[in-house]
Amino acid sequence: MKKILAHTAIAACIMFTVMMAWFLGMGYLFAGPSYGLNLTASLYGAAIGMAALQAFWFTGAVFKKLAYPARIAGFGACLLPVLALCAWLGPWIPADMPEAWACFVIIYLVILAGMTAGYTVYFKKTAGGYDQALARYREQNRR
Repeated sequence: MKKILAHTAIAACIMFTVMMAWFLGMGYLFAGPSYGLNLTASLYGAAIGMAALQAFWFTGAVFKKLAYPARIAGFGACLLPVLALCAWLGPWIPADMPEAWACFVIIYLVILAGMTAGYTVYFKKTAGGYDQALARYREQNRR
């Protein structure tokens, strides 16, 4: 049952992504640029950017042996400019309000620090650390 639910959820996510891309393109084609379409496109771009950076930093395709804190730091350092670009293009935040941009960066850093601490505690308790869990996963999939 879990497998069916997981496949259904994955299929729904894929269909939603494809349909959003299609209707976003149609919206630009027939209605032209608007605040809502630009906001949607920037959120779509942020999601794609986050997925690409996650694959880059966390799959081991580029960095075979890199400590988990270094992976998070690299991911976080790369994600902030991606999100800032999306926020500027969106526009999520008014361009003429530097205090709003400062709040955006501070909130981003607080969330990143909280998630880093949370995942570090979680991995230490459940798997003994990210590197050990990744090594066990690789060993299991080689067989």
